[in-house]
Amino acid sequence: MDEAFKQLGHSILSTFGQSLFITFADTSTLETLGIIKQQVVEIGQYEAVAGEITVLSLDSTIRLKRGDTVLANGSTYEVDRKLKDDGYLAQWNIYDR
Repeated sequence: MDEAFKQLGHSILSTFGQSLFITFADTSTLETLGIIKQQVVEIGQYEAVAGEITVLSLDSTIRLKRGDTVLANGSTYEVDRKLKDDGYLAQWNIYDR
């Protein structure tokens, strides 16, 4: 069953993903597929305010760190933090640089 979910994650990226260039802190680079979208989340002390963030979804085997950069469609983003990881796809909060 695990292999089926892994294959599904790859299918999602190959269908909906776009080409990304990731530059890691050690200046190495990686070209991969990922999905960048805007997402509304609850923020604030009591999560009473809705705010919009930019989310990057990519294969969870790719280990990002705060400060790594992502180049997509001519825009450069900086990695902030991991939001979620289901073992197949990881979601990262990124912001325009």
